Amino acid sequence: MNVLVLMCDQVRYDALECNGNPYVHTPNLNRLAAKSVRFENAFTQSPACAPSRHSLATGKYPSGHGVLANHDNPSGDLFTVAHALQPLNYRRFQAGNMHWKGDFDPGYEPLAAPKIDLSLLSEQAVKVREWESLSMTQRRTAGPSPRKKDEYWGYQVAQQSIRQLTEAVEKGEPFLSWTTFFEPHPPYYPPTEYYARIDQTLLPLPEQMPETAPAPHDYVLKKRQEWSHLTSVERRQMIAGYYGLLELADEYVGMVLDAVDRLGIADETIIIFTSDHGEQLGEHDLFMKFVLREGSVHVPFMIYHPKLQPGSRKQLVELVDLFPTICDFTGAEIPGDIHGRSLRPLLESEETPEDWRTAVICQYGTHTMIRTDEWKLNVYDGQPGELYHLQQDPKEFFNLIDEPRYAGLIEKLGKHIEDKLTSQ
Repeated sequence: MNVLVLMCDQVRYDALECNGNPYVHTPNLNRLAAKSVRFENAFTQSPACAPSRHSLATGKYPSGHGVLANHDNPSGDLFTVAHALQPLNYRRFQAGNMHWKGDFDPGYEPLAAPKIDLSLLSEQAVKVREWESLSMTQRRTAGPSPRKKDEYWGYQVAQQSIRQLTEAVEKGEPFLSWTTFFEPHPPYYPPTEYYARIDQTLLPLPEQMPETAPAPHDYVLKKRQEWSHLTSVERRQMIAGYYGLLELADEYVGMVLDAVDRLGIADETIIIFTSDHGEQLGEHDLFMKFVLREGSVHVPFMIYHPKLQPGSRKQLVELVDLFPTICDFTGAEIPGDIHGRSLRPLLESEETPEDWRTAVICQYGTHTMIRTDEWKLNVYDGQPGELYHLQQDPKEFFNLIDEPRYAGLIEKLGKHIEDKLTSQ
């Protein structure tokens, strides 16, 4: 089987139309979802690009590969899914924002389109892009851009990915293609027509914490300050810019999906779609990511296999599961020292294996989250800082960390974190 991994940057689970969002139109992801097994409870290993992507590549938690934050380098040479498929004579393509850190061989052929080729843009588009990418502009504003659809990085990535697929098919070679689009990562400036598609008068603002709710951790309170000046109009502009970019990204995904059909390889290709992490999108007065809230850690995850029935699954899964799943379906050896496990049992049956996980782990720097179906514990610098009862408080408003009756639960969840991080 060929394997095509399609990723977009910073897509929260409920941002997609196929996951219930009525304010955005993502027809290409809709058609992929319709023929895929969709995981409703998939979680990233980190609410940041580099740690999450290295976990996807290695099947290990951030503490296992050493990239705990975007500025970290791996703790040593890493064994990736590309290395695993190399003995099987797979072409191993990569295109777009892989976000590799440090100096090691990732097992892929040289990275295609590692950054946008500005020579293909008009002089005006280059200047506009530079302004949109300024730190303050990128993080705190949004609006329409005069750039055209083919003047974004994702367009170049899609074209490069299609060239790679075409080359492999013409040579009769099986392939692993890891194609990752920058969009809808900020700056939230989609082309004018995409921004205009989003009716801002219909966009609801996220519900904010009741005054009676205990304060969240100081880390979250400090993060909020960056966007505290935004008016309701400006917040809707941010949301509209994000949704406009998501519709743009959906078109880039569609370009590659169309190429799969055109090349006649849909019946011999596994197609995966996911994202490295989510986006707060105004929830808890936050935008961007870097926090352990649901908006940042809950991500879309769907897998199409031509011989499997589509459907949805509610079991807890992690992005580290992608590596062993690819190995399982291609016949590659699954390393014994990874944290992920193959999703094949869930893809082939709706039944839950008796030994399936009851919790997921997420890490960012010195912060760690453990989440079960019912509870979430966030640990900051080794100290339990937040406890949320997700079934009764899905929006994570009421921090129960200081209530004595939960001391035993906090200790139990903390022990689970320790056991998981030291299990491999």
